[in-house]
Amino acid sequence: MPTVTANNCEMFYQIDDFTDPWRTDTETVWLQHGVGRSTRFWYHWVPGLAGRYRVIRRDMRGHGQSADPGPDHGWSLDELVTDMRDFMDALGLDQVHYVGESIGGILGVLFATRWPERFKSLTICNSPTTIRPAGTQALSSQDGSVNRTLARDGSKGWGRLLIENRIISGKNPAHTEWVLDEWAKTPTHVLQGITRTLDGADTAPLLPQVSVPTLILAPAHSPITPLADQLSMRTGIPNARITVVEGPGHEIYVDEPQQCLQAVQDFLASLD
Repeated sequence: MPTVTANNCEMFYQIDDFTDPWRTDTETVWLQHGVGRSTRFWYHWVPGLAGRYRVIRRDMRGHGQSADPGPDHGWSLDELVTDMRDFMDALGLDQVHYVGESIGGILGVLFATRWPERFKSLTICNSPTTIRPAGTQALSSQDGSVNRTLARDGSKGWGRLLIENRIISGKNPAHTEWVLDEWAKTPTHVLQGITRTLDGADTAPLLPQVSVPTLILAPAHSPITPLADQLSMRTGIPNARITVVEGPGHEIYVDEPQQCLQAVQDFLASLD
């Protein structure tokens, strides 16, 4: 099991590389999952990328097979973005093409403003700049608080709510059950801690500072990332590109993977 210790956390990661073995110029694409997910949620993207790029997936702190910091841990976006930098350092990665979905996109914006020299490009996938009241309602239903919902229903119960509210996706009953089983592997206290870090957070003021080439994969019908906010993000980031995806909900990288993947491949090819 490939793990590395970075920022005092043991992190699990996977590398898929089916590029020509004699090449010395292979670039790296980092696929970063969001809250409650893991490296396994990107499985369907790997075949389309790994013949041209070295593909790295990493389990975020407390998720998947990475270490759980415990119920008393003080979560912060600062720590999570430092995790990313130290992970790159531990693997000897000078630069990557970074693809972050949901909170992974938020962290990508933060990273790009602090260490722009480490990103060859940034792709932001179904990611808000902030969670608005309508988004909180979708994430918590009648409770009005994600923490209360998690305390009552646990990780898997919260996952069922998010599927009903089109925030996480299952294409058929078997897929939905797999998603819920994977979602349930993230401890409730991790989900409570990491969602608290998003309360009041807003990356919009940082957008003009993003200087790396940027692509926004924007869901047209997400309950927590309104299209108007995605268009504002495109305006806020200098020279950013946007692809609007007509998926049924939030997780366009699951619901419309071919359109999303084609947009990313075209974007990366244009940078060569």
